[in-house]
Amino acid sequence: MTRLARWTGAAVLLACVAGCSQELYSGLEERDANQMISVLSDAGINASKENVETRDGGSSWQVDVDSGEVGDALKVLRAHGLPHQQLESLGQIFQQQGLVATPSEERVRYIYGVQQELARTLDDVDGVVVAHVQVVIPENDPLSDKVKPSSASVYIKYRPGVDLQVMAPMVKELVTHSIEGLSYDNVSLFLQAESPSAQPTNQGSGGMLPGLLLMRSPFAWLMAVLLALTLCVVALLGARRGVFGSRIAGAFGGDRGSGGGNGGSGSADFAAQGGGPSRGN
Repeated sequence: MTRLARWTGAAVLLACVAGCSQELYSGLEERDANQMISVLSDAGINASKENVETRDGGSSWQVDVDSGEVGDALKVLRAHGLPHQQLESLGQIFQQQGLVATPSEERVRYIYGVQQELARTLDDVDGVVVAHVQVVIPENDPLSDKVKPSSASVYIKYRPGVDLQVMAPMVKELVTHSIEGLSYDNVSLFLQAESPSAQPTNQGSGGMLPGLLLMRSPFAWLMAVLLALTLCVVALLGARRGVFGSRIAGAFGGDRGSGGGNGGSGSADFAAQGGGPSRGN
């Protein structure tokens, strides 16, 4: 029984350790955190978010999962292109402090900002996993009759089951009207469907106690802990009952032994006194 109690205590300890949460991503916007939790929940992985304070006095969000599910969670999020790339707006780019910028620096900064704004807009389209935009705006000579046209290339990775081909003309129109001097025919669009997200393999615990360590529901964890505690109590009661039982058995065994001894001595005394029948008669 003592050995059973030890194994039960070890099971409770493993359950507590396996249920500990671990930080998966931090420094997130709340929208990204909510989307990551939704994707992980659909994959059967329990996740939670937490608002934490940053060093500059602000706040950001972090996503936590069970320590035994970190590998599966990273695999699922990577397949969905999460978390989204951190994109800057034009306002954020031109708010950067520094020395007075040259016209060429301002131009490069403007092109970079346009690319970021377009990528941010395309990221918000339903079904888009990740979007990248590259813009080329040539610097034309105002005294020249030849005008070099602008061009743009767009890469979009989308989720399976989403017919983004139907939206291709609208995407090109959006990019065309966002850049001065850009024509519809000079927009290159490349669409790629993401591979089906890999489902969790349930091997994060190394095969140890799979029925206990891989439970997703908090209610299931509570029931497992209560069951383990019940087993501990039963084991302890059984151990104590075994100790008392051996003592009681020893006491009854001693009485029987002494009683048997007395009976034997009484028979011997009776025979010695001639109480039994005589062979001679």
